[in-house]
Amino acid sequence: MRAAEASRPAALPASTPNAAHNAVAADEDIESGANDRLRLKYRGRRCPRWRLRGGDASTGAKSKARSSRKELMYDDDGGAPFERCANTKDGVAVWMRAVPGSNAKEVLAEATFAKTPARAFWRAVCDVERYQEFVPFVKRSFVCKDTRSSAGSGSVWVYNVVKAPVVGPRDFVIKIESAPRGADGSMTCAWHVPDDGVGPAALSGHVRLLKNSGGWELRETANGKGVAVRYRVLTDPGTALPGFLVDLANQSSVPDVMRAFNARATSGVYEREDAAAAGSGSSRFLVGLVSGGVAKELEELLQWGDFGRITTSLSARLRKMATALDARGGDSQGSASDA
Repeated sequence: MRAAEASRPAALPASTPNAAHNAVAADEDIESGANDRLRLKYRGRRCPRWRLRGGDASTGAKSKARSSRKELMYDDDGGAPFERCANTKDGVAVWMRAVPGSNAKEVLAEATFAKTPARAFWRAVCDVERYQEFVPFVKRSFVCKDTRSSAGSGSVWVYNVVKAPVVGPRDFVIKIESAPRGADGSMTCAWHVPDDGVGPAALSGHVRLLKNSGGWELRETANGKGVAVRYRVLTDPGTALPGFLVDLANQSSVPDVMRAFNARATSGVYEREDAAAAGSGSSRFLVGLVSGGVAKELEELLQWGDFGRITTSLSARLRKMATALDARGGDSQGSASDA
């Protein structure tokens, strides 16, 4: 009997009724504490781990769905839509779209400059013979042929030398066609690379750009004190660079171009030229030429031996000053008649 009792296994300790429940609760407390620590650690950051671990996977899925949506804009030309790719802190929106047969994408940028008059911005756009003074990467610019009227509408052929980062120097000739001022006050122009043979041949050591097109569209803001600008450009740098690198470069450089034109429009250079042109006497006339930068331009043309273009440059400058004088004379006559 005692041997039988000795061989009987010892009884297990009696368990309390809530032992299993307490163990589950302890595990839940540990996981909840871990989630709380993750929430504090990743608060304000884009890390959805605590959401997924806490069981709220649907929130993460909705956020991912919202971020995958593309904002598209359809143009009047009926082509593929533009996709928004950037918004700068100073309010420049950048859009891009693929173009068949092009390694690079077409870029469209929009911005509103509330304190820049539309006419001042338009003067900067039309100041093609002095782009090297204020446009990023432009090292040389002069007019090859100009058929524009005194109002600014018509065509002008412009030669440019540019030196952008990463790639070597490029040169090109573009034909810029400006439309008369629209009934709604809009001011527009468009350019492309012509095939009419106007302009110099490619410089030695430079790559001639054969694809370069774009345009400007300006409209006054509702209060008449600012300007809404739309700028578009499609250019092929003529190099073996991957298309995505070209797109990244354009995405950052296009807003810089718009800022440069706005800075030129608000620099006061045109107001000083108008004041000089409104003065009387040959001395004030020469001051207007020098302040307009024509002396520097003539010096460069002489260095290059471009004697034929000296006449073209002077003609364009004199036409611009004559337009300013006519406008000032009209204002004076109007004031006199009012008196």
